[in-house]
Amino acid sequence: MSPVPARIAVLFAAVLLAMGCDTTSTRPESQVVVEAYLQAGAPMETIRLTRSVPTDAAYDPTDNAVRNADVSVRRLGAEGTPVETYNFEEKQPGVYTPVGPAHVRPQATYKLVATTAGGTEVTATTTVPDTIGVVRVENQQAVYQGANQPALTVTPPRSAREGQSILVLTTTSLLDFEDTPAKELRAQLTPPYASNYDAEEDTLTALRVTSSGLLNEENFERVQNDGIRVQLPWLSVAFFGPNEVAVHVVDDNLYDFIRSQQLQQGGFGSGGFGPGTIPNVIEHVNGGTGIFGGYARAHRRVEIQRPGE
Repeated sequence: MSPVPARIAVLFAAVLLAMGCDTTSTRPESQVVVEAYLQAGAPMETIRLTRSVPTDAAYDPTDNAVRNADVSVRRLGAEGTPVETYNFEEKQPGVYTPVGPAHVRPQATYKLVATTAGGTEVTATTTVPDTIGVVRVENQQAVYQGANQPALTVTPPRSAREGQSILVLTTTSLLDFEDTPAKELRAQLTPPYASNYDAEEDTLTALRVTSSGLLNEENFERVQNDGIRVQLPWLSVAFFGPNEVAVHVVDDNLYDFIRSQQLQQGGFGSGGFGPGTIPNVIEHVNGGTGIFGGYARAHRRVEIQRPGE
């Protein structure tokens, strides 16, 4: 099982894999790759440290784990000085777990400090968004492509960043992907995904979580008491049956990370790039690369029924 929650790691796995492979000719030496997320109001998650490898080498997180590092996360005060320190210990190769209970404070600033056994220091800082909550759920049971789409109204997040908050909407199938035969899972695919599924090139597990990408909160409807109403697009539903709909508010680190990933892949109307012109992923890790990001999350379960059920 991945030490990083699937609900958030799925959004960034492709980029982290790319970062694990050293693709920048000006950086021929192996780098420390950080993978760490802080969820507002939740216990601190594990931190993974690996090393990048050449593009022609296989990247395996366990084989390239950074072992025996000194890892801590520090909550910073108004002056930028540490007011609380949380130490981490290595439980699996390259996977560091908090020593004792530790919860993430909303709107607090945290600094990651990791020093390898060889003396390399890697640091990163993030300010975690405020928590959000679900005010109302509409159409928790809905017929696929029917007139009444599921919708969540969430409390508007307070944000320290300028402008509107940045949201990411995900839909996760709650079907049993471990014990259910692939043939039965495939039969649960909604029409757009069923027609495009290729068993030789695709995996059903890869379709389990779908993501909207980055969305500005002004894209959504404002309702009474300044709530934000987020309607579930049918295109984001890959499987019939039980699904979890989640709204994420991301910090500046994740915002830069995702938008530069999408730009690399030809998003935002870029039309793609020629050889040697693809911009690097924007990351805010000093002494290494990767992601140390914060987010808030609200979610609810919905049931998507087949037409005629």
